Amino acid sequence: MFDKILELGLKEIFGSSPAERVTLREALDGKNKIKLNNGFYHELNLNEVKDFSSKVPLYLWSLIKLPILIIKLPEPGQFSLEGSEWDKKAVSLILNRKEEDKTILNTVDVESLLRQYKTLIFITLSSNILFSANSEFDEGI
Repeated sequence: MFDKILELGLKEIFGSSPAERVTLREALDGKNKIKLNNGFYHELNLNEVKDFSSKVPLYLWSLIKLPILIIKLPEPGQFSLEGSEWDKKAVSLILNRKEEDKTILNTVDVESLLRQYKTLIFITLSSNILFSANSEFDEGI
């Protein structure tokens, strides 16, 4: 029974993740609807896109992909920033972080990003979290 619930939950989580991403330049030019894995569409807020672009150099606009992908890690309060080096550089610039701190985010970083760019950020779970949740449930039986 739990396996079926977990399977349905996973389908929902991964089904609502982006099937495509657009460059910041494309989003500024009006391509602000992206397809999700479940067939629905998600609209990137143009004001958020403009604000985001104002905080990163022009030369990055064709290299940065939106939405920004963040994965919740098993460790409490830790997240992993996914994507290219350019995506990570852009987020580092927005968060005023040092270059060597580009990949791992904490809860405060993620909350800050979500406050500013709620339509430009997608958060999903690490597969390690999903497997540990399943094994914890099996141990309780």
